[in-house]
This record gives sequence, C-alpha cells and structure tokens, in this order.
Amino acid sequence: MNDQERYDRFLSALAFRANLDGTTPADGVDLTDLDGEPVDPAVRLHVCPRRLAEHVSDDEGVAPSARPSLDDDPDALDDAEAASLQSLLAQIEEAILVREPGKDHLVLVDGGVRAVSAEQVPA
Repeated sequence: MNDQERYDRFLSALAFRANLDGTTPADGVDLTDLDGEPVDPAVRLHVCPRRLAEHVSDDEGVAPSARPSLDDDPDALDDAEAASLQSLLAQIEEAILVREPGKDHLVLVDGGVRAVSAEQVPA
C-alpha cells in the first residue's frame, strides 16, 4: 500500500466515525462531530499522506504494510496496517475528549495525537 492509498483508507475509516467538513485541504481535515456527538468547536486534524505514513511506521521507519509477517501471510500485513490505523483513530478521539479550550488543532506526535493551538501547529 502506498502513502496515498493508506491516507485514503484512513480518511474513509475516519469518515465512518466522524463528520468531516467535506473537504480535504493539503494541511488536514476538519472534524465537526465524532460518533454522532458534535465537536464544538470543530477541530482540524493536520495530516497528509506523507505524515500519516511516518506516524504509522515502526522505529526503523518501516511502514506496517512493508514489514514481513512471520508466516508471510498477506492478510497479516493488512491486519498490522489496520491495527495501526485503528490505534490512530482511538488517539484522535482521546485528544478531542481531553483537549483544553483554544486547542483546536490536532497534530501527530511521537506516541500519539496532541491538541494544540493554531500557533503551535508545526510548519
């Protein structure tokens, strides 16, 4: 799976749980609700295909889909990729639930997702 395919799969999974604003700007997507509950104010998740691939890579920089499975089962590779993306969805939900006022931007960081203010979003 290439970076764009991974990103598209991630957006599809995210859209299943969250109302995206209908656009996919270069620097991320806006989430207006999660699991049917409004996110007020909406948050912007700053993610792109490259950053998503880096985030779900292992410590050596290898994407889950590129790691060989123990039994060379292609489905196991899909399972690893799906687990990484599901974990990221849970991290996004947690960041939304515990964010402080004024921190309406979600960024991918080592070990998870952090809610930050607009001024703290990395360039």
